[in-house]
Amino acid sequence: MPLMMDDEMNMDDLFGDGGGLSLPSRPPTKELHQRLDELRASGCCQSIAWSKWGSIASIASNGSALELRNLRCHPDDGMWALSEPTVTPNFSSSLDGGPLKHISWSPTGTDLAVIDAAGRVTILSVFSSINKPSLSRPCQVDPADDLHGVVGSFWLNQAPYPPGRPTILHGPGVKEGPIYRYEASQAPILGPCHPVHSKSAFVCVTTNGLLRVLWQQNNNKWHESHTELESIVSSDDLITHAAICPDKNGSLLIAFATSSMQLRTVRAVIDWGQPKVEKAQPAALPLNPNVRTKHLAGTSWVPDILSDPMNASHSESSMVQLSHLEFLPPSADSHGNPIPATIVAIRSSLPSLTSHYNQDVYSTMYSTIDRWEVQEPHQRVHPAFEQLSSRRNSTGVNPQPIVFLKKLESITVNKIFVAMEPMNHGKVIVFAYSDSSVEYRDRINMMETFNDGNLERVWHLSQIGFSYTEDEPCLQVALSPSYCSTVQIRNDGKIKWKKLDYHLGDIGNSMDEPLYSAVITALSLSCATSVMRNVNYDDLLATASKHASPQFTYDLLTELSRILKVNLDYSEETHHDVLVRNTTIQLCLCIQNSLGFKGQFNPRTFSGKFAWLVLQLRNIVVLVTMAANLNVPGGPNANDKTSPLEDPEVINSLAGSVRWVLDLMAWIVDTLTTLPASLPPNIDLSSTSTLSLPNLLAHLHSTNTISLHLLLSSPSRGFLTAILRRLQHLDYIARKAITHTHSSSTPNPQNTPTSLSPALKAAYVQIATLTTNSILKIKTIEALLSSLTSLIKTAYASHTPPLSGSQQAEKARNALEIKMHFGSSFPDAFKSVIVELFREDGGLLSAVKADIEPAKLFFADFESLEVDEEVGMVERRKAKGITMDCFRKAWLLNPVKGQGVGENGVGVGDGTEGQVAPMGRQGARWRRCARCAAVMEDVLTQRQALQWLVMQQRRCFCSGYWDTLAPGQLVA
Repeated sequence: MPLMMDDEMNMDDLFGDGGGLSLPSRPPTKELHQRLDELRASGCCQSIAWSKWGSIASIASNGSALELRNLRCHPDDGMWALSEPTVTPNFSSSLDGGPLKHISWSPTGTDLAVIDAAGRVTILSVFSSINKPSLSRPCQVDPADDLHGVVGSFWLNQAPYPPGRPTILHGPGVKEGPIYRYEASQAPILGPCHPVHSKSAFVCVTTNGLLRVLWQQNNNKWHESHTELESIVSSDDLITHAAICPDKNGSLLIAFATSSMQLRTVRAVIDWGQPKVEKAQPAALPLNPNVRTKHLAGTSWVPDILSDPMNASHSESSMVQLSHLEFLPPSADSHGNPIPATIVAIRSSLPSLTSHYNQDVYSTMYSTIDRWEVQEPHQRVHPAFEQLSSRRNSTGVNPQPIVFLKKLESITVNKIFVAMEPMNHGKVIVFAYSDSSVEYRDRINMMETFNDGNLERVWHLSQIGFSYTEDEPCLQVALSPSYCSTVQIRNDGKIKWKKLDYHLGDIGNSMDEPLYSAVITALSLSCATSVMRNVNYDDLLATASKHASPQFTYDLLTELSRILKVNLDYSEETHHDVLVRNTTIQLCLCIQNSLGFKGQFNPRTFSGKFAWLVLQLRNIVVLVTMAANLNVPGGPNANDKTSPLEDPEVINSLAGSVRWVLDLMAWIVDTLTTLPASLPPNIDLSSTSTLSLPNLLAHLHSTNTISLHLLLSSPSRGFLTAILRRLQHLDYIARKAITHTHSSSTPNPQNTPTSLSPALKAAYVQIATLTTNSILKIKTIEALLSSLTSLIKTAYASHTPPLSGSQQAEKARNALEIKMHFGSSFPDAFKSVIVELFREDGGLLSAVKADIEPAKLFFADFESLEVDEEVGMVERRKAKGITMDCFRKAWLLNPVKGQGVGENGVGVGDGTEGQVAPMGRQGARWRRCARCAAVMEDVLTQRQALQWLVMQQRRCFCSGYWDTLAPGQLVA
């Protein structure tokens, strides 16, 4: 019997029309129909939200619990993925308000509003860990009434600090010859804002027309002010959807849709009621807000397409059911022309479930976007009336502007809309659809943008070929704060993260290649804008990590430093306060560290290893400085202050850092003293005329030797000098406290403890012992760094042309320092410095070696630095089952999965090859940094000084956020 698929059979004739077979797209699912019904019933039913800190909150599928996730870098291999969900306990013993329906993060990133079906609002707060919320406002204070259901919500913008500071948008990058020129724009932060710049307030509209404002008093307690938007006299007046946005005059614009298909707008003004007190901080004054409203304009959002509303088809009836209502705040176009506040109403249509097999129904699967601009033309008085008023010696008054809604052209898309969000100062709108696709549209004309492939004028990764995989349909979408990732709720209720990826092959490996340079530019612009908006950019690091060769990392950091105008030249800086406060240095180090991390037991890249050590060094400088210079509340009287250095727990916590710094200094010297013997014959350190800096750099990279860069780069050398001075101060206080106790009446300028308890004395003895028995004396290293700094100043000044003494020279010097800091070449001017450093007869290192006992250095154990990359040593450390506490610089025994916390407060580990004394505190859980995978104990203590010091670690030393790990777990 012949096969049906023989070659001679003409498949075109099989269906008799000679045409090819057109397969319909995937039919809409039952879950999508249910989701659309939810959207039509209420304007507040978003079950997933992504905070500016990077915490992803979602409502469990049964509506009874809240789950928190975030992006995290896995400690074993450096790969990025979503963390496991942290499920919060029920907010109340009885679900009086029904299931949870809506969640919304505040612009501060710390507060999360959780709303149930009855409109009761719970506010959770996160502080030190983004997966560890605490209850800030319980929902029991709200009535459980269906008419109080929330249909629209909005968090007030965070007040700018300092006042008047605008938001900065970096971009586009315009190609000019071989490089990009970076443009930037700014926009004001629209009020109203909470008077305290670190706080926000939650505004919502209820079904029965109530406008609620939830705000925090200066004692952090939540209060409510409310007013009536609309007088509800029948079910037709009930509000189904509402949207809120700020206006240019510091008021709120509110749009709401009613059951009778009316669209109305209201202006609301919040008077915070603060007393007028001269020279008083806003945070110290009590609030007594009052909310006033004024109706502006109204229209109907019903399209005029229905021939007979009583006998409408399924398609027509679905199009008079509103699914989304958004209010875009006023903005400006690329030329600075104002764009009025705009109402966006979206109506989506799906074929009925009974018609899935009818191919014609796919034409009914679409969304229509309707828009209205809020126009406020100022009315002019006719000149005749002005003359009439002047004759009567009266003052003419211009009438108030009459607000009206200007209908714009509607847009229809053959997809089901599930989310939208403005970006780029409101100039671009991001639309997400149920088929997992994402579109970027110009706000004014609603045309698609970021899809032209233009490599000459770069804004965003989507513009140059990066895209999201469209593999499965979804029900809800939330965008990352950087607008370069999404999280989705799938049909099965699971959460999936998607990042922008390049699926069209290789991007290249040189800035001379157009696509490669455009990718570097787009990533740099997105990262710079995220930094200026103070939002999390971990998803950008995840995207970059896929391409993170050493050259890619260097190019990315170089372009980012150009955009942010980073200063890395501290070669002539004598005071290190400016260096420590330079947050752009921490930013660059953070990216270096992240892109160079390949797993905790795998070698880091050269640049990553350098950044990892400098970040820890910087953190120790900050900790010791704060402990030595600041006072915290304490003592028998309310106004008493104590120094953290009077608490033995603080001193014990700092002891590990002291040990770590001293070991680092010894390791740097050990590495440099053995470097000449390991050099190949083509590298000669004895003469400036024969020294080849490119060959030296290549050797340092091949052996992953970063010590020379640590000494020659001015920021890292500055951190080394700063910590040595602070350790010398701490050593002085320790010895003075041990040998002498002040009377209470004696002045205490050095913060030396006035009395010594046995515990405090033991803690200071530990510090003094560490400094006394160190391989290298602090004064010896200080002398080395001081001499090196002088040599570098001379080398810069004597170079031709000189690299000091003028603004142009300082700019050139900064460019050279940037190269060194990012792990690249040394300046030619440094040849004399390097030769003098390694000179055998009287060189800088030879003077240091004269003060060292060779046996001590030879047998030194640098395991706590975690810099040894020899396979055997790494395997031995791995077998011990230990992890370094980055705060106390002490080893912790790893918990065994399923066993939780041991009797001594740490995880029960096997400790097979090492006798590591348990260093954990009783019952302490672990925090792990989501960005760099560093670990510290989640310290909860009643000791105010120690708790204050721990609070300074509310973010990791790399500026990443913490995850609190479940007992017995090593990874979030």
